[in-house]
Amino acid sequence: MDSLVSLLELAYSAGSVSVVDIMRLGFEREVQEERSWFSFLYGLCVHVADRVAYLDAIIQELEFCSNDVSIAQLVVELRSDDGLVFADSIMYFKAIRDFEAEKLENMQLFLQASGAHLGRRMQFLARFNAM
Repeated sequence: MDSLVSLLELAYSAGSVSVVDIMRLGFEREVQEERSWFSFLYGLCVHVADRVAYLDAIIQELEFCSNDVSIAQLVVELRSDDGLVFADSIMYFKAIRDFEAEKLENMQLFLQASGAHLGRRMQFLARFNAM
């Protein structure tokens, strides 16, 4: 029943009962949907890349403070066991950064696959429009 409703909706939206017009509109919608997905995925990749850069900056600052305790003492009051806190914090943020970097790599692979899929759909629509 859903297929029939979708077909009727496409026919109404196309303003025609011609199979060619209905199929063209259906293919155009598929391409439009794939483009919006690709755009969302690209934005998500940018967000994760920014997060990785942010985590790198935090790690660099913590390592700098850990290596030069006198600089850290200008900002915060340090106790004798705070060196361990720096080391734990660095390990914690590195683990998060490694996870985010791996996630980014996987998302970029998925983005490439989605781009190729979008390209194929656009080629098919162009061929169909040329008929």
